[in-house]
Amino acid sequence: MDSKSLQPLYIQIADTLKQRIDDGLYPQGSKLPSESQLVDSLGVSRVTVRKALGQLADIGYTVSEKGKGTYVAVQKLKHDFLGMAGFAQELQGAGLEASNQVIHFEKTVADEALAEKLLVDPGSELYRCGRLRVVNGDVVSYEDFYIPVALLPDLNKEVLSGSKFAYLKEQGIEMVKTHQKIKPSLPSEFVQDKLSVEALEPILINESINYRSETEPYEYSIVYYKSSVYDFEIVARL
Repeated sequence: MDSKSLQPLYIQIADTLKQRIDDGLYPQGSKLPSESQLVDSLGVSRVTVRKALGQLADIGYTVSEKGKGTYVAVQKLKHDFLGMAGFAQELQGAGLEASNQVIHFEKTVADEALAEKLLVDPGSELYRCGRLRVVNGDVVSYEDFYIPVALLPDLNKEVLSGSKFAYLKEQGIEMVKTHQKIKPSLPSEFVQDKLSVEALEPILINESINYRSETEPYEYSIVYYKSSVYDFEIVARL
């Protein structure tokens, strides 16, 4: 600690511990050294250590359990429903490894409901794909989506194991508008199996139609989010 710094000692300690957490020295869910250990290793008072730990708790970096100690908080994933980025792009810079597991990929035909959503004729060929979204080895959501075959005739399963957002951009398709319906729900047996959640564990369902222009939809999707690992937010844009 720098005794000549204008920053209070407890802020310096909080910043040091925060950096150690960010660097992975103290992983999420791990126990921090005790107050006594920090007092001895840092050469400061117990009051200073407590203020530093309080600072970390205030910004959501730690949680305390009475009689057990202080633990590094498990950070939830952030999802902005109005964001125009893909799954992998949304996690960039967060130090997390994102991947997709394609569960099924086939061609189908549009019934009246799908035809209305995608503004195609009933009977038009569609791709239907189901993917698990995985972060650091854990499944966090399941996505089921439809895209007109005529729009992307070369779309295949291998492509969808990577970033759909990046592939669409390569093909000249970028989202300019999205219409979404968001609702909490209890998971079906299928979703329970895919997300490894209990029957009474709430999930969030996001049904969306994504547009390449103001009037041209290119995709209809339903995403089932594991709410225990996500924080959901909406950012207003002017």
